[in-house]
Amino acid sequence: MSIQTANLEAAAEAVPEHPTVYDARLVDRRDQDGRRVLEVVLGPQVDRVPPGVLRALAEADCGLDTVQSQGTFLVAIAE
Repeated sequence: MSIQTANLEAAAEAVPEHPTVYDARLVDRRDQDGRRVLEVVLGPQVDRVPPGVLRALAEADCGLDTVQSQGTFLVAIAE
């Protein structure tokens, strides 16, 4: 069992300020025990999660769960 200490709301406010972030939104994952996650969409042609985005997530005690390409975008799920 893990203790949820992530401040997803703070991360959702901080992450969009990075120039590579196209969109960031809180999503309820009902199919995964109702957890909330932060979905971060990185702009076209971005091939990795930049250090600035990782830093903003870390400052809100969030970590990456998955990162995958969707067309020309990269989608990272933070929790």
